[in-house]
Amino acid sequence: MRLAVSDCDCEYCHEKLTDFDYRYRGKHYCKKCYNYLFHFKECTVCKCKRKIYYALKIPICKFCQVKDKPCIRCNKSQYEFGKITEFGPTCKSCAKYFTISKKCLECGGSNHTVSNRSLPDGSTELLCQKCFKKKLPICSSCAYRRDAFSFSIETKKPLCEICTTEVSRFCKQCDSLFPAGVGRICSKCSSDNSLSKKVKFISASLSTYMSSYFTEFSIWFKKRRGAIYASYRIGHYHSYFLALDNLCEEFERIPTYEEVTDKLTVAETRKYLSVTIFLNEIGVIKIDKVIQDKYANLDMINKYLLSFKKGTYKHRLIHSYHSYLEEKLVSNKTTIRSMRLAITPAVKFLKYCNNFTEKKLNNFMLSGYLWLYPGQKAAITGFVNFLVKEFDLEFFLKEIKEITFTKPNLSKAQLKHRLISLLRKDKLISTQKRELLKTAVGYLHGISIPDNVFLTIDSSEDVLFFQLGREELYLPLEVKRRLW
Repeated sequence: MRLAVSDCDCEYCHEKLTDFDYRYRGKHYCKKCYNYLFHFKECTVCKCKRKIYYALKIPICKFCQVKDKPCIRCNKSQYEFGKITEFGPTCKSCAKYFTISKKCLECGGSNHTVSNRSLPDGSTELLCQKCFKKKLPICSSCAYRRDAFSFSIETKKPLCEICTTEVSRFCKQCDSLFPAGVGRICSKCSSDNSLSKKVKFISASLSTYMSSYFTEFSIWFKKRRGAIYASYRIGHYHSYFLALDNLCEEFERIPTYEEVTDKLTVAETRKYLSVTIFLNEIGVIKIDKVIQDKYANLDMINKYLLSFKKGTYKHRLIHSYHSYLEEKLVSNKTTIRSMRLAITPAVKFLKYCNNFTEKKLNNFMLSGYLWLYPGQKAAITGFVNFLVKEFDLEFFLKEIKEITFTKPNLSKAQLKHRLISLLRKDKLISTQKRELLKTAVGYLHGISIPDNVFLTIDSSEDVLFFQLGREELYLPLEVKRRLW
């Protein structure tokens, strides 16, 4: 069986290209059509005998046709030749942008770097550069992924050709000795060079307000985390410095911590914590703990208010409760922190109610929630009393007692039989998954889970225990896998 050497068909006969692929002005030709359409003639420019397209009135070879012409993409006049396209010549760097993207067999992505790669085991696969590198062994000396040339006598681990033949080199910048496979300069000097280039580029994008501070931050960050990490991570902080720079131009000065948290939120300052710590240390934007706590609570409250879709019943309930708490805040009957502590269990309870088909909240839902989270009874009392008063809902907190574990109605043998039958099913629907969990808890721990209790189990395979009331219970990995 012959494999295609190109995704394109022959331009003239439209057959698959299996052995031969001659390219002329961006078009592909098979061997038969090439011999038919291209004849040996003397080129009128270079005076060399070459295969020249038969239809040309003045015979000029394909190389002379593009001689001294600039690259059609980057417009360079002096360049290493890449390929001739239907639009003109390209340099070697730009040639990849005019190749047909192929699909990598490993990651499934289409990329210009995808080609047939020879793997260490002798096989050939259509892979992109990234996936091909993953298939290569890691050199035990330079830590680069390259073909194994030899193996270390001491460790029996692979070595690349450069590290085998040359072993080590002296760095051109610092004269330190390092593995030859790394390059001409050591990793530290390479990271230093990369960091300085990135800092220079990013500083140029900032105004006089933040440009010098970004340069100072890069030096501080390098001392704190090292050159290699700083070089890799410094670009992450560009967007935050740019946001601060925009604030500076808006206020025509360096903003205060309160103004930063008001515009960018406390969550943003924590996301870029290294910058926040640095600016606080040099005294440019001093952190105010009182302001920090205030805006952190406000950020959390705003996040909670977006928990439910606008116009829904639960959205109306939580926003009404928020308005009620804001009135108390204005009259100095509560604090922002107390507001956040009151809204947190309210949102958690409303989300728990999504497990029920009924839309109107009731005591059955509340008792199930408090069975699962008994410690939140005092925290949720304010929200429950508000719902009773403002929305005429029927809740009876006094009737909800401390949870007690009761034994399942079924025997151990019946629970075992049901558990096995559920685990044997190919695919479980949501109701069967819930039944599986209740059966497993009943069989393993002798506990009956009430109908109004809905458990959430950690999906991580490393966590084999879950919280039920105040108890921590074990759940086998085989059961956990069937729940997801």
